[in-house]
Amino acid sequence: LSMLASRNFELIICMPNMDNRDIFATANEIKLRYPSIPIVVLTPFSKEVSKRVAREDLSAIDYVFSWLGNSELLLAIIKLVEDNMNTPDDSLSVGVQIILLVEDSVRFYSSALPHLYKFVLEQSQEFAKEALNDHQRTLRMRGRPKIKLARTYEEAVSIFDQYRDYMLGIISDMSFMHDNVKDPYAGYKFGQYVRKTGDIIPFVLESSESANVVYADELGASFIDKN
Repeated sequence: LSMLASRNFELIICMPNMDNRDIFATANEIKLRYPSIPIVVLTPFSKEVSKRVAREDLSAIDYVFSWLGNSELLLAIIKLVEDNMNTPDDSLSVGVQIILLVEDSVRFYSSALPHLYKFVLEQSQEFAKEALNDHQRTLRMRGRPKIKLARTYEEAVSIFDQYRDYMLGIISDMSFMHDNVKDPYAGYKFGQYVRKTGDIIPFVLESSESANVVYADELGASFIDKN
């Protein structure tokens, strides 16, 4: 709190010792005083840690990530926070496209986002090489697709409704929260919602249940077996 009072910070990453429950109380206090600073909790992955995090009040936390040993996760966290801030202006005013990831498993999106950002950034760098000067290069890098993360059905629908005209593609889990309960068919229902608009949007359905490939086929979507 002393450091926050003395200078500006753009992101706070908490790496809690799970024996010390005060980290969540501290996050609440920081959010109360500095509501515009994003707060991310980065925890070691274990079932015990996941259970304990699930019991905490996370209202002050913007994102929870699992540390899986890949340092590229730090870049993905920064880019995700940046994209969250920049998307309204970059998409609605300039037309930058969006990739939507719908996933509630902290472990899975902590693994998937670094891959997704690495792929998007590499493509953007290739595209930027064709620019005539530094200014054009910067604009082309800025114009890379933004990535949005939704963790519930309602959040996914809200993002889709707001940015459907700029949606480059959707990657959705099959099972996530819908009306405050875990819905094993939430991804299929979201896919139906997207298809009913008539928009031609690439859709990838992913699930740890191999049998769910039938729902992907029905939606005309690709399927990824999470196993």
